[in-house]
Amino acid sequence: MKTAYINSLILALSLCACHNATDDHIGHDHDHGHGHNHETHESHIGHKDHEGHQPEAEHAHEGEISLHDEVAERFGVRFDTIRPGEFHEVVRVSGRADASVSSAGVVSAPISGIVHFAKGINACSHVRPGSVIATIDPGSTLGGDANAAAKAVLDAAKRELDRIKPLYEERLVTATEYNAAVAAYEQAKAAYSPRANGGRATATLGGCVSTLNVAEGQYVEAGEPIATITSDKELTLRVELPRRYLPMASSFTEAIIEQPFSNPIHIDLKGMHSPVAQSGAPSAFVPLFFTVSHEHGLTPGATFTAFLAGSKREGVVTLPLSGISEQQGAYFVYERVHPEAYAKRRVTLGTSDGERVEIKSGLTPGAIVVSEGATAVRLAETGSAIPEGHSHNH
Repeated sequence: MKTAYINSLILALSLCACHNATDDHIGHDHDHGHGHNHETHESHIGHKDHEGHQPEAEHAHEGEISLHDEVAERFGVRFDTIRPGEFHEVVRVSGRADASVSSAGVVSAPISGIVHFAKGINACSHVRPGSVIATIDPGSTLGGDANAAAKAVLDAAKRELDRIKPLYEERLVTATEYNAAVAAYEQAKAAYSPRANGGRATATLGGCVSTLNVAEGQYVEAGEPIATITSDKELTLRVELPRRYLPMASSFTEAIIEQPFSNPIHIDLKGMHSPVAQSGAPSAFVPLFFTVSHEHGLTPGATFTAFLAGSKREGVVTLPLSGISEQQGAYFVYERVHPEAYAKRRVTLGTSDGERVEIKSGLTPGAIVVSEGATAVRLAETGSAIPEGHSHNH
C-alpha cells in the first residue's frame, strides 16, 4: 500500500512538472519566434529551460519547492500555524501490562485425579464467579478417590464418637477412651474436604481465563493450579522510570501509550502512581505502578512504550510528529512561504509527548508549516522528475 501511494504521488508530481515545463516552452517559443519538437525530456521543478535561462518566477524564489495545491490536497498535506502554547514535560519509558493482584485468581484442583475441563472452557473464555472450570475424576487413578475414603473414615469416627459420648457421661468408659474417640474424629474431619466433594474446580472471580495450566486428561495433585483467571476490571501497568526523573514522579498526570498497529492510548494518571523503594544497590531505573481499567484495550502481558506527561510549560513551540522529516540524522520541516511554494527549514527538536514534539529552534511564530503529509513535499523536493520514457509533442 505504501509503495503504491509513493508511486502515485511521484506520477502526480511528475505530471505537474510536465505541465510547468510545457508552459515554459510555450512562452519561450512566443518570445524568440522558434519552437521545439522533442520526443523525450526530463523536467524538474525549479530547473532551467532549454536555453539555459531560469524562468523569472523561479529565479525570483530560488531554492523553493513547488507543489500544486490540488496535488498537496490529494496526498493529505495539512498545515499548522506556529504559535507558542502549553506543553507538558514528558519522559519516554518502556512498560508492561499485568493483571493486578486484586483482580487475578488461581483455580486449584480440589482433589487428586484426572482433569476434565467444562464445556466451552479454553484460553480467553469469560466466566462468572462460581462457574465450574473443570471436574477432577479420582476414580480412574490408582488408589481411587482419596477424598471419598476420607469421608468414609470421618463418618466412622463420627459414629464412634456419638456412641461413646453418652457412655462417658454415665462414667461407663474412661476419659482416655473418650478423648481418643474425639481425637480420631478431629483427625478424620481434617483429612476430608467438603469442598472437594464431587471434584468440581470453580472460578473464584469473574473475568477471563487467561491461562490453562494443565491439559485435558492430565493427572493433577490436590491443590495444584489448573487455570488462572484475570478480572475484567483492572490491569496493573509497570513502567521503568529512569532514576534521574524520580523527582518528577508525583507530577505525572497522563500517560500516552503506543503499541504497534494501534492508535495511541491516553490514560489519566492522577493519584495512581506509586514509586517502589529499591533494595540493595541503586538501579538506574525505578519501577512505577499504575492501576487502570481494561476498557483502554490493553491486555495482560502486553509490552508498550509510554510517554509520561508531567509539569506544564507555557510558551513552547510544538508540531505534530507527522510534520517532521528526518534526513541523514538531521530534522527538517517544510514552511509554506506562499501558495504552491515551500521552503525547507532545519529545526532542533526537544522532548515529545508521543504525538507532538517541541521545536527548540528553526521556526518563528506565525510561520505556516506542513503538519501532515511531509512525505509529499519531500518527494516534490527530490523526486519530481518525469519518469524516463514519458514524452510530449509541443
